[in-house]
Amino acid sequence: MKRKNILIVDDEPDVVVYLSEVLESSNIDIYSADNAEAGWKLAGEVHLDLICLDIMMPGESGLSMYTRLRRTPDLKDIPVIIISGVEQEQEFDFRKFVDDEKTPPPEYYFEKPINVDDFVAVVERLLSMKEKRKKKGHSS
Repeated sequence: MKRKNILIVDDEPDVVVYLSEVLESSNIDIYSADNAEAGWKLAGEVHLDLICLDIMMPGESGLSMYTRLRRTPDLKDIPVIIISGVEQEQEFDFRKFVDDEKTPPPEYYFEKPINVDDFVAVVERLLSMKEKRKKKGHSS
């Protein structure tokens, strides 16, 4: 099985280290960035299979980066997990933050602190779905 590349974009180094350790596997390479600009640069340089993106970061927000990803033909099909330290009393309402109907919601949303078992299960499911789409001849 081909190695998978995951990008973690979060301004909190502890979160990046934690998620990297949780996802540590012989078939996964982790790339990380501490801001959206560095994440955007990596997204353009590395073939990514999944992006984990913090919402609130200094400078460009994670949601702004997410919107740019979805508008970029070569990057728009990469699955994205949004991560936030902002507690939501109810389910994350993507349309409250991004009202452009052309921008689809992210594949998944997690609040910090992240439930490790759920997170790993979602990552594995998204990577598996991406692999199946690729085999059927859809975009990578």
